[in-house]
Amino acid sequence: MEMIMKVETIGKEIIKPSAKTTNDLRTLQLSMIDHLMPPVYTVAFLFYTKNDLISQEQTSHKLKTSLSETLTRFYPFAGRINGVTIDCNDQGTIFVDARVDNILLSSFLKSPDFEYLKLLLPLDAEATPTWPLLLVKATYFKCGGMAIGICISHKLADAASLSTFVRAWTTIARGESDSVASLEFAGTKLYPPANEAFKVPEEDQAGKRTSVTKRFVFVASKVEKLRNKAASEDVARPTRVQCVTSLIWRCVVAASPDTTREKMLSQPANLRPKIPSLLSDNLIGNLMFSTLTFNESKGEVEIVETVKKLKKRGEDLTLLVQIEEGSSITIGSKLIGQMMDNNSKISYETHEPHTVTSWCKMQLYDASFGWGSPVWVAGNVVPALANVTVLIDSKDGEGIEAWVTLYQEDMSLFEQNQELLAFASPNLDVLV
Repeated sequence: MEMIMKVETIGKEIIKPSAKTTNDLRTLQLSMIDHLMPPVYTVAFLFYTKNDLISQEQTSHKLKTSLSETLTRFYPFAGRINGVTIDCNDQGTIFVDARVDNILLSSFLKSPDFEYLKLLLPLDAEATPTWPLLLVKATYFKCGGMAIGICISHKLADAASLSTFVRAWTTIARGESDSVASLEFAGTKLYPPANEAFKVPEEDQAGKRTSVTKRFVFVASKVEKLRNKAASEDVARPTRVQCVTSLIWRCVVAASPDTTREKMLSQPANLRPKIPSLLSDNLIGNLMFSTLTFNESKGEVEIVETVKKLKKRGEDLTLLVQIEEGSSITIGSKLIGQMMDNNSKISYETHEPHTVTSWCKMQLYDASFGWGSPVWVAGNVVPALANVTVLIDSKDGEGIEAWVTLYQEDMSLFEQNQELLAFASPNLDVLV
């Protein structure tokens, strides 16, 4: 965008649950994985075009009242982290109303920039991922379009939890609260309770380089071509995520000037569909496990070979979580053991990680508050983490949008990679 977007706050208030949380639900134990999550927010952006049947004031009122009702079901989101537990004290969440008068929504969606996107989030210098745990910002464009920015502490919710929250909130806003499925807040149903003494290796932040986030769009036809390129006898029909992940990692490795550390690809996997008999889709928390893939040759990353490795990592994880005949706690303990074993073998001095996390099939495009589905959805974490890529469905459900965060000097090489550009369009316009 050539013109600088000006976002003006016109209201800010605390939204509390419409009913008090009972005493037996006042304390929620965090799991070890919850506790180890970095201090960031999981964020989603939902964009809607003009609706002539409902005014800005009516829209704001509907969002707030339905959010209040939703918080009675998502009561920990209105609480505060207290060490390794959440005090579900109904303290509330932050809701901000804002407006943009100098740019149309259609103009904003032409090559949307991540730095401008962050202006649509309700965060300020005082916000931390310990409280508020949930923040929402509704920004109204002069043309009648609007954006809803949602932030949930990653200590409490992964992307699947965020999707569950958004879908429940929109269902309640449509007056269909009876159809919202029962929820369970229990990361400890899988993983052991949090222990403050347990730490994972952290990258030295001293002299940290500047990172930048950019968007690359893989339209459906290019994804299909990439699938054909990545296919082999072992993997005849790679998934969208497998082939896009493999290409991105190949290009990330090619853009990295660091030849002293072994390159490592990390993929957080949602465990709910892998253990459906023990973990429901409506289980809220960080129910994930990261598989690791290494570039042992320290040469070019081959897409076909990486797809084979990713398929094998997924199969190994499925076998790992299903081979146990015992309880989910037994499986969780085994996964923690695997994580600790992995951490003992790697360090930031010897390995250079890049994480690719998939938000595909999260159903965020179904998020209708009653005025139609979103015309565009974006997602990431804030503050953005270096060497992380977030994959999210395009509106048609066939393409993929990749939000890639790299160090600035690496990004300058990555975004010029001709193989990448053969399949991905840098920051393609959003059509409304």
